[in-house]
Amino acid sequence: MTYSNYSTLKLVSVISLTLLVSGCNMFTPLKKPEIGPAGSPVETKSNPPISQRFESPPKELYDLEATAGVIFQGINKKDWVQAERGVATLQTLWPQIKDLAGNKKGIKDADEALTTLETDINKQSSSASYESLIKFMASVSDVGKSYKLSPLSDIVAIGNTIRNVSFYVQEKDWDKAKAKMKELEGAWGQAKPSMEKVGILSEITKTHSAVKQLKDAVEAENKGAAEEQIANINASMGIIREYYHGK
Repeated sequence: MTYSNYSTLKLVSVISLTLLVSGCNMFTPLKKPEIGPAGSPVETKSNPPISQRFESPPKELYDLEATAGVIFQGINKKDWVQAERGVATLQTLWPQIKDLAGNKKGIKDADEALTTLETDINKQSSSASYESLIKFMASVSDVGKSYKLSPLSDIVAIGNTIRNVSFYVQEKDWDKAKAKMKELEGAWGQAKPSMEKVGILSEITKTHSAVKQLKDAVEAENKGAAEEQIANINASMGIIREYYHGK
């Protein structure tokens, strides 16, 4: 090897070593400065585990969904004693939930909707009571969105869309029933993945099948078949709700 070639090789080695050292430095965490442009840097704490970063919803929120079913049945059957008892249960649960949930989005709207629901039930107005119940539970669903790892919000949203379809099937208002059925399809498609767990998959599958059959029944304007599938969805969603209750 000539001296020229040796010098060239040595130069290349030095450059390579320099680049390697520089590359390593690129991945070395920078030392926090003692002082910055606006003063001392704020001390930061390491992120806690995901399970600690996200809280579980109060189990009473699931109880609200169950109670909504009781009230809705009372409204649909014009059994105002049942509806009033359901509202009384809400009035007991809601203050507890507010204390546990704090100032989360949806709390204020739910407060207002519950007041309106009480008034509409007292007036025994089916349409107004139904709409107030739907609005109240939609606000509960908004509260549920604060609990990031829980399917609570989706479970409540599905419950609301089922109540929508059921109300208009009962009224034989097929145009509105079909419109609400599209909403149920969309809500179910969005919610299904969040609810899929090994322990509840069979009920998810049953619900999925029943939603498809309900669509066919509503499209055919077949009240009996629609009510049968609503009952099937109602049963499965009740099991799903209880599975996640308090988790």
